[in-house]
Amino acid sequence: MKSPRGFAAAIVFLSALPIAALCEAVLPGGGGEIAIHVMLALGAALMVPAAFDFQTPRWIAWTGSTAATFLAVTFLLQGVSTWTKNKSMMHLAYQVLGQRLEALAGNLFFAWCVAVLFIESRGATKVVGAVALALAVGVRGYAFYLSSLGRSLGAEAPALQVLELLPFVWLVFEAKKKRPRESIG
Repeated sequence: MKSPRGFAAAIVFLSALPIAALCEAVLPGGGGEIAIHVMLALGAALMVPAAFDFQTPRWIAWTGSTAATFLAVTFLLQGVSTWTKNKSMMHLAYQVLGQRLEALAGNLFFAWCVAVLFIESRGATKVVGAVALALAVGVRGYAFYLSSLGRSLGAEAPALQVLELLPFVWLVFEAKKKRPRESIG
């Protein structure tokens, strides 16, 4: 397998919504919000070393890894601050780190995905990745447009945010691929 860590990270990201829904059903009033942030933090933390499993230039791997690190910390702080209801931590997690900085880190992570797509992905997996990333990047572009109008994607079209998980479907397949054998010469 090309990247067991990338495979695990993608599975964790994709399981975040169902687990959050289950937690909200069992613990209404915030259980789902805490669960989704913890799952996203775990998925991002698993992506930190996985960024180096793909055959991209080191600076691109570092970009993906750094973006994933920032996202892991931000998501974890958001989950903990929601759980503890600490006003200062909530301000840090949602207003300071969240919003623009979180969006920038997400954009850098998707840029890393695009680099992996163009440098390493092949065949049908590349087609799946291109469609998934085009949809996710389109949603992020639309969110940026709405932000410039003073509106938010979550308020305007929250269902579109699910499309941002599509690159993780592609990453499951890309990470699961066998690494091609090097020619012995």
